[in-house]
Amino acid sequence: MGMGKKLLFNSLLYISLAFLVYFLIKFDYLKIKELRFNYFYLIASLIFLWAGFYLSTLSWWFVLKKHQISIDKKLALTSHGLSVFAKYIPGKIWVILGRASRVAGQKFSLKTSSYASLKEQLLYIWAGLLLSAVPLFILRGIDIYSSGVVLLFVLVSFLNFSDSFRQVLVWFVKKLFKKEIQLPSITFKESLHILVYITMYWFAWIIAFYLFSLSIYKDTSIHVGFIFPLSVTLGLLAIIVPGGIGVREGILTGFMILSGIPTEISVTISVISRLWFISGEVFIFLLAMLVHKFFKMKPVLPEK
Repeated sequence: MGMGKKLLFNSLLYISLAFLVYFLIKFDYLKIKELRFNYFYLIASLIFLWAGFYLSTLSWWFVLKKHQISIDKKLALTSHGLSVFAKYIPGKIWVILGRASRVAGQKFSLKTSSYASLKEQLLYIWAGLLLSAVPLFILRGIDIYSSGVVLLFVLVSFLNFSDSFRQVLVWFVKKLFKKEIQLPSITFKESLHILVYITMYWFAWIIAFYLFSLSIYKDTSIHVGFIFPLSVTLGLLAIIVPGGIGVREGILTGFMILSGIPTEISVTISVISRLWFISGEVFIFLLAMLVHKFFKMKPVLPEK
């Protein structure tokens, strides 16, 4: 990696960590009231949570491979893990740019790796909405909440898989903001293999959140786990909110109340789940640091 790209990546790393600490303090996430956990379920939830984060690095490795960027899986881990806190920098562009800047080399431009990163993020959102929409629609039937999620899923589906829709959106943004944007073209056939990897870590997180909720409230229903992808994806779509802070918690609280969990417990689970999820981010960050320090990364090579 060139000196310019290395400086960019390191700057994003330190800025993102600073923003993370700032928002944790600002929103009082570091002030935890005394809680009683079922430690069996809590530990099990952490195992699935951390496993999901590791699987997300394999998804990043695979989507790069699909774009003819062949990298070592250890480099995929370090580029993804060391930039995991970039989501806390205002503006979602850093989520795309952080890990992409790490793998960009002399043979590949930052634009190429950023394009691959954006495509994986769009499919990540699509899969998260799908995994939330179907269970909500089945369990709640047609109401304002499930219908809203299904509608959003349909819109993201058009964004991902309809060339005509993307062209109209690009034209609209250019007319309104006087800026031209580029959106990746994704065929459904192409996305199937990528979605296998993305779905694996989504299901790991669904199981993890269910077990985490169960560690606090023993009567938690299994479908509560499917609220988690919805909260994460909507938090990601809230462009102006760093890390989806507040958005994710509000959605979790609302849907847990609708599922029958008492209000006070729903609020507690949603707030504490932020620190619980950050433990996974810390895990993959520290793992990436160790791998970066003790293993020599193989160079980025063109796919033959």
